[in-house]
Amino acid sequence: VANIIAKNTGGDLFKIETVQQYPIDEYDHLTDFAHEEQENDARPALKNTIANFDEYDTVFVGYPIWWYQMPMAMYSFFDEYDFSGKTIIPFSSHGGSGWSGTLDDITRMEPNATIVEGYSISRSNVANSENGIHEWLGRIGMSGQ
Repeated sequence: VANIIAKNTGGDLFKIETVQQYPIDEYDHLTDFAHEEQENDARPALKNTIANFDEYDTVFVGYPIWWYQMPMAMYSFFDEYDFSGKTIIPFSSHGGSGWSGTLDDITRMEPNATIVEGYSISRSNVANSENGIHEWLGRIGMSGQ
């Protein structure tokens, strides 16, 4: 989804990664790890930073929904950067739970930012989502920027 957005908006890509790698050998291991982080209200250390973050006015922020919320790395990300005066455009993938209240979480963490209509898609439909992403980008005035 992020690649399609960047291709159609001319935006830069930044991958939010943690210092400690998430288990990717099996889906259940990943979800168990994510659930444990949530139980501990973890704020995992991030691997990289955006050196020129102040230069961006609009930031697309994408994440999967794990156990009905954003991965805890996203909370680390929002803790690290001040989005005051910026526009946040969220997008997510999920297993059937939609946004699961994550838009409210972002609004609470970044009260001085503007949140624009996001794009949420079932993980089962991501592979065939290009047309829907194009339509959404057009609807929010971000297509071909």
